[in-house]
Amino acid sequence: MKNIIQIIGVAIIFLSACNVNQEEPPKVSIGDSSEYSVLADTIITDVVILNQSENEWTEYTIRKLNNKALVDKIFKAVYSGKLQPYEFFKDTPLTIKDIKALEKKPEFNRDKIGKVQFEEAWYYDTKNQMMIKKVHSIMLAYEFYNSSGEFKGYKPAFKIYFNQ
Repeated sequence: MKNIIQIIGVAIIFLSACNVNQEEPPKVSIGDSSEYSVLADTIITDVVILNQSENEWTEYTIRKLNNKALVDKIFKAVYSGKLQPYEFFKDTPLTIKDIKALEKKPEFNRDKIGKVQFEEAWYYDTKNQMMIKKVHSIMLAYEFYNSSGEFKGYKPAFKIYFNQ
């Protein structure tokens, strides 16, 4: 009898542990009348947009990207005053004069912008099986090389925020 009670006790503990109620993510309405679950209110993703190493996978992932248009449109919006650039590490506003000085640096060239970093929110509509990503900000980073011409990594050019 004692063994049966112990077995039942262990079974109850096991079953209750397997049936932990997970908290439902909050819901929001976006644009239309659908309700979306918030999967991530802010998530940071890095995307290589220039295939520096001629990597086959990278080439595949950016095959439909027009990175020149992406970069040029952001610079055009910055120069026209439609987007405010920020210094990446300090998150302080940059002026048009700062952006012009960046473009005059010998190490900088728009064609060297090889990585972007997005801060975005992810939403999921379980009714319609749809996912939406909303970009909060984007940071442009350019490739830099050592004195021997070897690729060393990326330097942030600036960051902009959308919908502020």
